[in-house]
Amino acid sequence: GFRLRSSVAVAAGGGLAVAALLWWRRRRLHIQACEKGQSSRGPIAYKTDHTVIFGAVKGEERGESAMLNTKALVDPYFWMRDDARENKRVLEHLRKENEHTEALTAKLKDFQRALFAELKSHTQETDNSAPYPCKGWNYYTKSVKGLGYEIHARSPCKGGAEEEVIVLDENEIAAANTQTSQTSVADVKVSPSQDMVAYVVDYKGDELYDIVVKQIGAGTGSTVVEKVAETIEWGCDDAHLYYLKLDSKCRPFQAWRHTCGADGSGGDELLYEENDELFWLGLSKTLDGQYMVIISASTDTSEVWCVDLQESGGVGKAAVLMPRKENTYYEVDHRLGYWYIITNYDGNANNCLRVVPSVGGSTLSDRWLPLRLCPTSEDEDGAAVFGDGTDTAPGSTMVSRLVCFKDFVVVEGRQGGYTKVWAIEMDESRYPIVGDGMDDRDGTRPQALSWHEVNFNTEACECGLSVNAEFDTVNVRLAFSSMAVPPSVVDYNVRNQNGTVIKQKSVPNYDKALYETRRIEVKAYDGAIVPVSLVYRKDLVTVGTPAPLHLYGYGSYGLCMDPSFSVKRLPMLNRGMIYAIAHIRGGQEMGRAWYDQGKCMQKQNTFTDFIACAEALHEGGWSEPSLTSIEGRSGGGLLMGCVVNMRPDLFKVAIAGVPFVDVMTTMCDASIPLVVGDWPEFGNPNEARYFNYMRQYSPIDNVIAQDYPAILVLAGLHDPRVAYWEPMKWVATLREHKTDDAPLLLKVDIEAGHFSASDRYQYLNELAFELSFVFDQLGLEGTTPG
Repeated sequence: GFRLRSSVAVAAGGGLAVAALLWWRRRRLHIQACEKGQSSRGPIAYKTDHTVIFGAVKGEERGESAMLNTKALVDPYFWMRDDARENKRVLEHLRKENEHTEALTAKLKDFQRALFAELKSHTQETDNSAPYPCKGWNYYTKSVKGLGYEIHARSPCKGGAEEEVIVLDENEIAAANTQTSQTSVADVKVSPSQDMVAYVVDYKGDELYDIVVKQIGAGTGSTVVEKVAETIEWGCDDAHLYYLKLDSKCRPFQAWRHTCGADGSGGDELLYEENDELFWLGLSKTLDGQYMVIISASTDTSEVWCVDLQESGGVGKAAVLMPRKENTYYEVDHRLGYWYIITNYDGNANNCLRVVPSVGGSTLSDRWLPLRLCPTSEDEDGAAVFGDGTDTAPGSTMVSRLVCFKDFVVVEGRQGGYTKVWAIEMDESRYPIVGDGMDDRDGTRPQALSWHEVNFNTEACECGLSVNAEFDTVNVRLAFSSMAVPPSVVDYNVRNQNGTVIKQKSVPNYDKALYETRRIEVKAYDGAIVPVSLVYRKDLVTVGTPAPLHLYGYGSYGLCMDPSFSVKRLPMLNRGMIYAIAHIRGGQEMGRAWYDQGKCMQKQNTFTDFIACAEALHEGGWSEPSLTSIEGRSGGGLLMGCVVNMRPDLFKVAIAGVPFVDVMTTMCDASIPLVVGDWPEFGNPNEARYFNYMRQYSPIDNVIAQDYPAILVLAGLHDPRVAYWEPMKWVATLREHKTDDAPLLLKVDIEAGHFSASDRYQYLNELAFELSFVFDQLGLEGTTPG
């Protein structure tokens, strides 16, 4: 029951003729307004037909299975695309959209200011993060009242706060940027000697970063490489930095080593180049400092290359660990001569744990063996630890990441829809195993003494590894929070299984005892059980009595929307709203199969799951359509575009942030950043089966004449992930066809990219704007928190 429904088509009896007359009258008014370029409903964009071809096109990358018999669609707003972001007509239309948004929200200015003050009242403006130890120093970040950016600092582990040293002040970097209001420092790494700091900075929001190196405590530093990806790592000394270069489509495709202080091209050496556009590179250093790891990965296949930092003066060549095999994904860490591997190899869809020697033996997958507990006798093997990941039932155990320490290994994963952390205590003696053929050196391999799940004393939480900078330690640094409990950082002793809270985030004017969290289960249309996490004020919400509801969703790329804490929700909760997260398919909350059932030819499960959650919340008495707002960003913006087409009657207001909504036109064009890498996620509409399937849900291609909720659309001009013209075209299409008078607003940040404002106070201002729009549409404008 999700055929798109026109308000004309559903009219009955004599109402059919009246509805048709009203629609055609609105259509005529639109044409007249278009001729003038204006309308009381917002700027009217002119239309000029542009034919978009799907299938094989000579000289263009269209995929291996592109249709030979091409198909075509007409895109009347194709002119809005300007890769250079300089077209005067485009910029003028965006200016008109912003002016329209400003005019329609002018009445909310005082309310926005009050909401900004309210958000700030829940923010500890001067605060320090939990310090983490590294080579005799405690490192931390600090915020200072009135300053919009973080300060990176350190103090001696054996000293006091009065000996604080400023490592990097992001406020100084932002102050030096006189071109834009955006300054995003994405990675800050202190050198092995602890004397230097390297960082990457983006000044436009286009995610093209410059690498800057400076002496700690002196000078402003110098830019050593420009326009690279956001990740950097020091080698084994202060002389070498590793980084990733981007291709013309913003894909990290080359791994390089920079020699600090070298002049000319000889100072940079190419280590690995990935030519397959389905694969992106990542970069990390093992915690023991032994290897630099370069991972090349698509959505379901990976290949790891590594540089031994302890050989050849730390400037050796990259060597492949195990050549890629289609649909085999693996990630690695290293300890005491062995690789520890998380992989889906051999049918383990929810991943398993394997080990293999890093030197002196083959690292091919047929030599990967389970990590086992110490056996009770020499005649038997101990039980495997995370040896089997073949159970893909929703909620079954899935392991996703590991970090190796000298005496233990910590594993992150999921179980029952929640994040989990497990600790494996290793047996240093490495019990001898004879004749297994794994290691010809001494016939032994590492063994696990014991393993256990870390208990955070609450189920409905998000938990995982925090910052860990030391390999030889008795504690692992962990973090957790829930929808009602602010984030806490914990030092956890693996051996005695005791945790010590180092710091809980301070949230002024907040009493967690007032709030309650719940998880309910919703049956989807095909019978799948979809979890929904809820949080609300116990004294303001009566269960069973409809209350204002804000329903959030994402559902793409296997990303999980876990029940964590956020200050931005407090203005909602303190006005008696319920905040809900729909853990829909396309995410990985319930395991790998949950993700697979929400991608490619099953993508529409994502949208119908969300609709089922909204219906269940209404039918269960939690809320009703006139009190329901929804939100999704990026891939979640695709979700918003689809559900407001399919069931606009379920929602009063929607926020679509940087929404991916022009699915057909974007996904057929391999010249647009991210497109080729997204073909395994959404499909390639140049192929016949995907053309037909994706056209059924592509938001722009399914806008029809019907009433829509109030919609606020947010975009960034320099966004490299979802280009500004997608939300721009979507708003123009909605404005042309919708039959209601509900607000439709487009707000474009001319200086931002995908991730909104970089200054924390400006970010709070933007949140206040969004909240004021939602509250106004739900009849909560001008209200004060309870």
